[in-house]
Amino acid sequence: MTLPEQAQTNRAWHVVGLVSGVLAIVSLWLVPNGIVGYLIAIAIAVAAVLIGHAAVRRRGAYRAAAIVGLILAYLELFVAAALALTWVMRVFSR
Repeated sequence: MTLPEQAQTNRAWHVVGLVSGVLAIVSLWLVPNGIVGYLIAIAIAVAAVLIGHAAVRRRGAYRAAAIVGLILAYLELFVAAALALTWVMRVFSR
């Protein structure tokens, strides 16, 4: 694979990393409330984090976009996990 072809492949990885982070944030508002929805949001966030890490490892012009997507994915993972933990604590405190 030549260098321009590799740069195009890396550009695609970087854009996919950004899109997965944005979709992870959007999924938090689209999934239903409750523990099932929070678990779905956590699964989506974990997938976005894995994609983001794969995209950040590659060099290229859009690497910053992949970093932003990874930050968004981690933010969504943290929020979804906190919401799930809060729901579990409320259920067990009754």
